[in-house]
Amino acid sequence: MPELDHIAEHFQRLCGLSEELQRVEVERLDLQDADHALLVRLLAADRRDGDPVQQAINEGALALAPRASTRVGAWQLRRELGSGGMGTVFLAERIDGNFDQRVAIKLLRGFPTSDSIRRLRQERQILAELDHPHIARLLDGGETADGQPWLAMEFVDGLPLLDHLRLQPTRLRDRLQLFDAMLDAVEHAHQHLIVHRDLKPANVLVTPDGVVKLLDFGIARLIETGEQGQRSTSTRIFSRGYASPEQKAGATITTASDIYSLGVMLRELLTGQRKADAESPAAIEALKIDAELAGIIAKATEMKPGDRYSSASEFRDDLDRYRQGRPIRAAATTRSYRIRKFIGRHRLGVAASVVALAIGTAFVWRLDRERERALHAESTAQRALAASEQDAASARASLEFLTDALTAAAPDVAMSRQVGVRDLLDAARRKLEARSAVDGSFTQRLQRLLATLYAQLGETRIARDLMRAGLEGIAPADSADALRLADDYEEYSSILGLVEDGAGSLAAAQTAAGWREQFAPEDDVLRVRSLQTLGMVSHRGGKDEEAIDLIRKAYRLGFDKSIADVDSSIESAQLLASLLATRGDCEEALKVADGGLALAKAKLPSDAPSNLPLMRARASALNACGRPTDAEPVLREAIAMQERVVAAGGSRMMSLTNDLAVTLNDLGRYQEAAEMLSRSDKAMNEVGLGKLDEAVSWTNRAGILENAGDYTGSLGAIDNAINLLDADHIAADHQVRRRIERSRARTLGLIGQREEAWNELSRLRELCRSIEGEESGEFAMLTWQLASLASRAKDPARGLPLLEESERLWSALVPPSHPVFAHAQRARAEFAVLRHAYGEADLALAKAVSALEQGAASPVDLAIARAELAGLRVREHRPLEARQLLGQSMPVLRKALLPAEVNRARAERLAGELGGGI
Repeated sequence: MPELDHIAEHFQRLCGLSEELQRVEVERLDLQDADHALLVRLLAADRRDGDPVQQAINEGALALAPRASTRVGAWQLRRELGSGGMGTVFLAERIDGNFDQRVAIKLLRGFPTSDSIRRLRQERQILAELDHPHIARLLDGGETADGQPWLAMEFVDGLPLLDHLRLQPTRLRDRLQLFDAMLDAVEHAHQHLIVHRDLKPANVLVTPDGVVKLLDFGIARLIETGEQGQRSTSTRIFSRGYASPEQKAGATITTASDIYSLGVMLRELLTGQRKADAESPAAIEALKIDAELAGIIAKATEMKPGDRYSSASEFRDDLDRYRQGRPIRAAATTRSYRIRKFIGRHRLGVAASVVALAIGTAFVWRLDRERERALHAESTAQRALAASEQDAASARASLEFLTDALTAAAPDVAMSRQVGVRDLLDAARRKLEARSAVDGSFTQRLQRLLATLYAQLGETRIARDLMRAGLEGIAPADSADALRLADDYEEYSSILGLVEDGAGSLAAAQTAAGWREQFAPEDDVLRVRSLQTLGMVSHRGGKDEEAIDLIRKAYRLGFDKSIADVDSSIESAQLLASLLATRGDCEEALKVADGGLALAKAKLPSDAPSNLPLMRARASALNACGRPTDAEPVLREAIAMQERVVAAGGSRMMSLTNDLAVTLNDLGRYQEAAEMLSRSDKAMNEVGLGKLDEAVSWTNRAGILENAGDYTGSLGAIDNAINLLDADHIAADHQVRRRIERSRARTLGLIGQREEAWNELSRLRELCRSIEGEESGEFAMLTWQLASLASRAKDPARGLPLLEESERLWSALVPPSHPVFAHAQRARAEFAVLRHAYGEADLALAKAVSALEQGAASPVDLAIARAELAGLRVREHRPLEARQLLGQSMPVLRKALLPAEVNRARAERLAGELGGGI
């Protein structure tokens, strides 16, 4: 018969390894057949959560070191408090007569050698240095007479965390306060280079006064050291359900492992469940958590350590942001964020999300702020050039003259709308190159000035090369020179941002901010400008939360201190409102935009160009709030002002017409949207967008053209976008590429290339499953688009299961009133018609029409659903009702859609069958 004690050591060594490694290691052991079989069964049982065998083995392992006495060191064991995988805990009292004290004595399992005991003592000394109000302190330690290691810990008279919550139900605020204390304790330990390795609710006690105490810090490390000497990884000391993936895999343990366990504990602390998808009854009263809290938990429990919070303090900071109502850093993982990103239009055949032009064009807007100067004084600049050609006596005099003259050519100074500014700048550049050897400092200063003017015209690559040459080897001679150079570095940062040199843009912005802080620390205007530039660099790097924080500081500094530079305050309002609208915080975005417009109205002329970016930001906020009807007149007014005050082209006109096209698309006026896009084509070609931004712009164009029914034009636009991504080496798993390729596959399905579309959507769905997961909005969208494709292909065998799955996925993401469920009913009706189940189809379409009538759906979507119901009425031999429904639908479809658009084409065929001039 096998002896439990004989195999206990092997079990404890192997139970944390993967199943494959366990099999290999067991085969190497020299065991009797009975011992071998029992060890295999015990290891298999250990892999099942909650199996009682592991507890029995743990107790058996502890029994291997029998205690001959109830005295340990200066302590007398009084009673057992509990036992677990790491040892047995006793309540003990001091008996050496020095003073009265109660402690918790933990007798550790293990079979230490003399060398491992030495290491144990070293580790105990490190743990003894932990001194924190929320950590139970290590007070003493040693070995019993028979070599059993023991630790004397601070005795905490309290309840385990979950028991405390069962007896004293608390609100969300109170539970987060408990968790905050845990984070504070873990942060303290991590700062002392100590990882807990076994964080779980049982290791958290709460006293009657509500004080949190964490137990067993570093004990897992002590046991590993005691049993196996120095090791680089942790392969077995952990608690199932709370251990990180790398712990289970036997990989290296870092502070990120504790972050994962804390994330699991936070979920259980709030919901009573350890797993996000748990269906069992909650162990404690479950609280409802919103998407932001779910996002925080999701970030803490990411599978990859590098994707989690980098520290306990960063984890706590996000919770603080949540409690204060501020944006959280984990927003990118929340469902609401993903939905904003992936849900756009929800028609049966066209579930495309047409996004606005990337906010990165704010760089262009900033450069364009001064562009009017280059359009208003060509005559002044030409006189400057003529004077410069006379070769003034000194290069310094020429520099000052040319600088003043060319600066006067900018729109804020002169009021002319003459063209030919590019010719002027080209002539100046040629002359500069011809005399570059005369005076190096003169040449570089003119290069920087010309770079700024070229950037304002959208010639970003020429501007980049000029500014790079103009700054090479430059060092400030004095404080005034440093501040002038800081302005040039700020301009250089914006230019590099436009050509997508993120690292260079950040370095230039930091140089500008550093010199301003060094030489003008009290200048609030310069501080605002530095914050704006750093904020936009952060945005371009994909760090929108950081960008919003920086721009918000600039905005508050400008408005709270009422700085004299109105333009800086207005620019802060515009940037902040735009970023907030992009993120979906429409109400705050509206408030900021309106505040900026009020300041502009009070301080500037009504036709001041500075109003234009604010008007665009306000329209973006209205669109984010789901109010495209209100956004349209704002954009049309801004376009009219741009034409009247500035010019008919340029980056502003490109952005304004693009925004209006997207707004018209949201209103279902696809033909108008497509026509508006053509107005921005010329302006876009004049503005040097980065490849990624330009690809997004082409994708916006493709989505609108597709919705309007111009499928050939849509595919051409998408191909342009993909070519730009290829040229910029954007990887296959990049989010933008995935969205663009999804758009292409959807369009292929609309023009009849269904198998190719099916294969591509299926590939993207599997890629999304591995990157975003099945709970993401992107995965739901791809599932829905496959179901839609199957509906158009009249393939219920493939389509119905996908439709059911997509409805289930959307149900976890959006409320029942969301339009996507109306479109799902349309697809359900299509499948029912294929089975001649007209009653079922009638019910589904009636639900779809009713939902679209009651919601804020596009008139086009409602017209399409009514036309589909008309087709069903014809099948049911109810032609009068069909004619009435088509009479409501056709005017809308004909106004908004091209004849080739699939839904209009089907409705037109039906109208032809019914006759009567519908």
